[in-house]
Amino acid sequence: MHLSSRLLAAALPFAASLVHAQGNNNYTTGLVAALNSVGLTSLAAALNSPAVPPALLSALQQGNHTVFAPNNAALGAVDPSALANLANILAYHVTAGHVDVESLKENTTTVVRSSLAAEPAVLLPANQSQVIVLSKATNGTLILENDDRNVHTSTNATYQNLQVFVVDRVLRIPANFSTVVAGQTELSALAGAVTAALPDLVPTLTRAKGLTLFAPVNSAIQAVSEQLGQVNASTLTSILLNHLINGTAVYSTQITENSNLNLTSAGGSPTTFVSNSSGVFVTSGSSTAKIVKANVLTSNGVIHLIDRVLLNTDSNPGQASSAAASYSSVQASQTASQTGAVTAGPGTGAAGSLILGGGAAAVQLGAALGAVVVGALLGAHLL
Repeated sequence: MHLSSRLLAAALPFAASLVHAQGNNNYTTGLVAALNSVGLTSLAAALNSPAVPPALLSALQQGNHTVFAPNNAALGAVDPSALANLANILAYHVTAGHVDVESLKENTTTVVRSSLAAEPAVLLPANQSQVIVLSKATNGTLILENDDRNVHTSTNATYQNLQVFVVDRVLRIPANFSTVVAGQTELSALAGAVTAALPDLVPTLTRAKGLTLFAPVNSAIQAVSEQLGQVNASTLTSILLNHLINGTAVYSTQITENSNLNLTSAGGSPTTFVSNSSGVFVTSGSSTAKIVKANVLTSNGVIHLIDRVLLNTDSNPGQASSAAASYSSVQASQTASQTGAVTAGPGTGAAGSLILGGGAAAVQLGAALGAVVVGALLGAHLL
């Protein structure tokens, strides 16, 4: 066992609560046996740790859940400095409902909701919980795509209402927008702009609830850098806002599973999608780009990297505001906890198309981000 007994006790309040929850001795005994049977001896040993509030156990016993349980080596690698956020880390390893591996298509992305919804770790709209991105390999095993790493599962076990997958790493909770952008080497231009404006931009980004960015990679910006350098700041801002959907996180599964998905950008322009054997493509105005890397998660949304700049200079603040009002109304009615894969469109407008936005505050967020990138484009041409 790589962790000391004291560290295990601190690192696993969820497991420790099982011992001390009144009236749950039988449930706990069975769970200990199940953990030991799949080699989770460190996790099982933690059941002897001091008393902690049993609230997590109580919630876990309500309905079916999937638990992605770190193995002994994964727990041994836990940085002690992360213990302050342990409750959130553990919640991010639990989903509502069971993951049916047999029904998953090989090498096809699936997005599911975790049990982590607490602010400020998660700032998604309508109290939505953070998601986990997973897929099934050709050998039938489940792989979690987490922070640019593939986290592999091994043994699959069940205990009463729980489905347990053993994982070889502790999942990292998605960071805030600016941190995630800075960590993407293909977005180094944008990362530099964000870093330069960190004092003013970060508070705005971290308060935003719901953000989807179609972010051109460095080569895409380089291909049009001369053209971008010849337009004024207002036009550049319009171009940027048409890469941004405010007020919601739109994951790749929502795009591929909804052939008529039609979003409204922060610039007020329609944003449409096509999915075929060549890939998934996003169109704004007369510009189309291919999504080359999907589902880069942030605390308040998602980023999709694209291979071209969407050179759409249209600006329609009124349409953006109207779309925001309609979407906010739909979103406010979505109060039930979501189980299963995230595939449904984010919201339905009066005309039947999906229209997204974030109201005046969301438009201001887009404008703030736009001003930062515009400054970098004019001052340094990004590359």
